[in-house]
Amino acid sequence: MAIYDEMQNLANEILSDPDFKQNTIEYVRTVPGSGPVDNPGPSSQVITELNATARGAQYKYVSTGLAAASDLQVTSAIHPDITPDVKDFIRIDGQLYKIQQIIPRPAAGTRVVWTFIVQRGQATNRTVS
Repeated sequence: MAIYDEMQNLANEILSDPDFKQNTIEYVRTVPGSGPVDNPGPSSQVITELNATARGAQYKYVSTGLAAASDLQVTSAIHPDITPDVKDFIRIDGQLYKIQQIIPRPAAGTRVVWTFIVQRGQATNRTVS
């Protein structure tokens, strides 16, 4: 097992530990309706609970323009069923946040964690059950 595989397992173990884990953080993917183009039907949502933590965005992201001062930074263990996309959302304790940036750690090779920069805003006022 390569060092990054071991680090990925360790990150998942730490972020899922009940003593370390914050409340509910979920990945919300909206799947468009499967009907014809002129009437695809209602969209559905796939919600996956993450082993993750949330905090205010770091100054380095705000100062370089990757985040606003009011944005949050979510660090998540890798989930095998998720391929992150900026079209999706993160739900933190029931509040929906739009993914603004996805920063894989490390940038190449086996990912250990994902860092999401998320923002609460007008696009996130939709009801998600």
